[in-house]
Formats: sequence, C-alpha cells, structure tokens
Amino acid sequence: MKDFSFQGRIYLGTKLPSGQPGALTWVGDQSSCEINLNTENVDRTETFSGNRLQSARLRTSTTVELNLVLRYFNPYNVQLGLYSTPQNVTAGSVAGEVLPSGLVVGDRVALQNGANVTNLSIEDDMAAALTAGTHYRRDDANGSVIEILDLGSFVQPLVADYDHDAFTSLPLFTAQPPERYLYMDGINTVDGSRVRAHLYRVQFNPVENLGMINEEFGELPLSGTALFDSDNATDPTLGGFGRFEIPDAA
Repeated sequence: MKDFSFQGRIYLGTKLPSGQPGALTWVGDQSSCEINLNTENVDRTETFSGNRLQSARLRTSTTVELNLVLRYFNPYNVQLGLYSTPQNVTAGSVAGEVLPSGLVVGDRVALQNGANVTNLSIEDDMAAALTAGTHYRRDDANGSVIEILDLGSFVQPLVADYDHDAFTSLPLFTAQPPERYLYMDGINTVDGSRVRAHLYRVQFNPVENLGMINEEFGELPLSGTALFDSDNATDPTLGGFGRFEIPDAA
C-alpha cells in the first residue's frame, strides 16, 4: 500500500472479557474519524559542558485521542454525547393531561408526549369542549404546541386527551461516561485494499457543540480517549490501546 485515501464503516460495541469485541452497531455515515497519538515528556539538560545539552528524556504519559463526526442522528449515537440512558416510550393514549393554569389568549403550551399527536381534544375544568380553530390551534397538523385563541367563559385548568406515536427520551447526564470498542472496516479507495482499525476502550466525552438549528446538513461531533486495556496489552500483536491491520504489499 503506497498512496491511500480511506473510507469505511465505523462500528461500536462492548469489549468482551476475552479482549475481543462483542456485538457491534454500525453508527452510519460519518464525515471524519481521526486518531491523535501524543506523549508528554520531561527533558533533562546536562550542566557540565557549558552548552546545556539535552541529555535525557522521561516519558510521563501516553494518550490516544479520538475525534469522530457522525451524520446519523439516532438514539444510539446521540446517547454517547449526552451521557444518557435512553428511555423508550411506547405509542399510546393520554387522558386528562392537565395544562398549565392561568393561560391567556396568545399563550402557547406543549403537550408532554409530543410525538405525532393525533385525536386531540381539549376540555375545561367543567368538561366543556374547546373547538379547534376557534378556541385553540396547533403550530402544525400533528404538533404538540397549542396556541390559545379564545378562552371565553371556560374554567381553567384545561385538560387534553390525545394519542401519540412511540419515541425515545434521552435525558442528559443520566449515565456514566460511555465506553465502547471501536472497529473500523476500511477500504483504501486508491487501490481497493482493505484496512482495519481497532480501539479497545474508547471513553467518550460529553458533546461540546451540538447544533440545534442548521443552515446545512447537521452533524454530531464526538470526541473521546482510548484507555489502556490490560487484557490485550500482554499480546504483542494487539497492544494496550488498539491496532491497525494493513494487508501485505503484493
């Protein structure tokens, strides 16, 4: 392999006690994946020659950093950057959801389960029905945000009944820092040869910047550190952090 330009699939999974990866999940398309190797050192200069020449170097740390920019915004990927424990909410019906008290014309309120809301009906505290388009409206056809148009003589609090689709809730910082085995099944697009990369224990950092409004395609930037893996370190073909597998030259 001489010239190279890599592409490939990135998979994440858990490391088995054997040191090998368990079940892997493809994270989808990504715009970049970079590994940064670094060492920190303490240098010593001698004092006998009059030239203060460097005479020794002591390595004090070795680190492997990962930067991965994903293009798929799904629960598996997003939970890594949010330190989240996903909560799956099944599709269902909500009866008697009490809306905030003291609403006035022009106020907007959000329903608690906002995934594709259908069959919405709203009543007041005396069971008098509000009419869509007259007393309230929604910002979009199946949205969860309701704007109050006319309260008339209705008695608050208002109460909503509706159906909703299933969704995944990702509460922030409800899980320990996620650790994953990273496996790249790559291809050199110059000559079609295969290359593989392993990082055994990637611990992800919280996402630093997640764009909530995008002018172009959005991306999910993740960073992390490859921790030392003592299970694999004793095998000289594996190493303690990870490895590349490059085909022999023809």
